[in-house]
Amino acid sequence: MNISILKHGLQAIAGAVLLGQMSMVLADNQAGGFTTGVASGVDFYQISCFDDGNGAPSYVEAQVKDITANSSKVNILLYKGTSCTTNKCAQFSLDTTDGDTGYSPLVRVTQGAGTYNLFVQHTATGTDTYDVIAHCKTSGGVHTGTSFGSRQQQ
Repeated sequence: MNISILKHGLQAIAGAVLLGQMSMVLADNQAGGFTTGVASGVDFYQISCFDDGNGAPSYVEAQVKDITANSSKVNILLYKGTSCTTNKCAQFSLDTTDGDTGYSPLVRVTQGAGTYNLFVQHTATGTDTYDVIAHCKTSGGVHTGTSFGSRQQQ
């Protein structure tokens, strides 16, 4: 009987750990930084948009906050697809005031479900830290499944 209680306790702990990990993976913020000091550094993320029960994804909206107060500014380029005749495939946004609480202008790329590419760059040599917010949404503006994956850090 004591083994049964121990087994159920371990299962509950394992379940709580898994739920905690899942929420971190599905977060809509991605923090990062440029530590090499090279002006040409680019961090590359992929954002997956999927129906999490709230509806089919229609677009991603994103913006970036430059956290480090220095002469370099942080910007993003959000990109997906090659069929750009109806909707724009790529959008650029620059945080012109670093070290404050504000984010860059919100940009939107409407290319449906799937994987969007997000490039984060800075404009000059030095180190920088940033925070990106991105949300996948339905055509009605309802938040739906969003997850980040890191592909390159410089």
